[in-house]
Amino acid sequence: MIRRSRALALLGIGGLITATVLGTVVIAGAHDDHPSKSKAKSKHPQAHEMANMPGMKMSGAKSSGTKTDDKGLSLLSNGHHAMIGTEEHALSPADRTTLSAQISATIDAAKRYPTVADALAGGYQQVGPYMPGIGAHYISYAGGQGLNPDGVMDAADLAHPLAIVYDGTEPTSVIAGFMYYSMSPKQPAGFAGTNDVWHYHESICLKFGPNGIETPYGLDRSATKKECTAAGANLMKQTQWMLHVWSVPGWESRQGLFGEVNPALMCADGSYYQLAPKDWLTHKKNSCKAGAA
Repeated sequence: MIRRSRALALLGIGGLITATVLGTVVIAGAHDDHPSKSKAKSKHPQAHEMANMPGMKMSGAKSSGTKTDDKGLSLLSNGHHAMIGTEEHALSPADRTTLSAQISATIDAAKRYPTVADALAGGYQQVGPYMPGIGAHYISYAGGQGLNPDGVMDAADLAHPLAIVYDGTEPTSVIAGFMYYSMSPKQPAGFAGTNDVWHYHESICLKFGPNGIETPYGLDRSATKKECTAAGANLMKQTQWMLHVWSVPGWESRQGLFGEVNPALMCADGSYYQLAPKDWLTHKKNSCKAGAA
């Protein structure tokens, strides 16, 4: 259960979006525990525990234990998850029908914003650089849309994700997926079934600029206080719940519809290696070692 005594100690992005100055932010709920959507999910060990299990095959190793070069993919991570999410859970016919309708709604949303130029025209703005595995995030703060309050995904929530993910930061860069956000005090019910594993982040740098809130190191990476200070930003202790959805045709993730990252989003040389965070401030469009300009 969520410990209410700590709930007021951590900041939520919803309060930051609606605040006019840093000193008036609204305090949102915390996530001390990681409640699962089903008992089946709660039986899964954490990702770092699985990586240390004898004989466990991770993305950067062969079953013999000999490591191979996966071009940096296994180094990517995008937040604290309740479980690693590698097992597909069966859906009832009713859940599958509901999920199909929900995914169709996300595809309809994708059709409205096919390129970065369309997102910018629609009031979205870039937050953080392009990052391999999770692309470039563009967020709309208009009217608080995208801030799901209760963890239930209705038609309005599906139509207005907090962030749209693109395969780059050029005006012609194309849509690859979404990031949905929820202010729910517990892990959201989210999409039908139990395969959507929501996550949250700690230590996110936020900077108030002329165009809204900026995130120099992106929404999917924890930063240090020193890094935030160097960027002229403030450190948010913890976000609310997030979920990537890779439903855009042609950009399906081999990690699944709700995969932690999408290997299709890579660097210019086909790798996933990133610059040192200290270099991100001078390479705002791209965190990749290859093609970072």
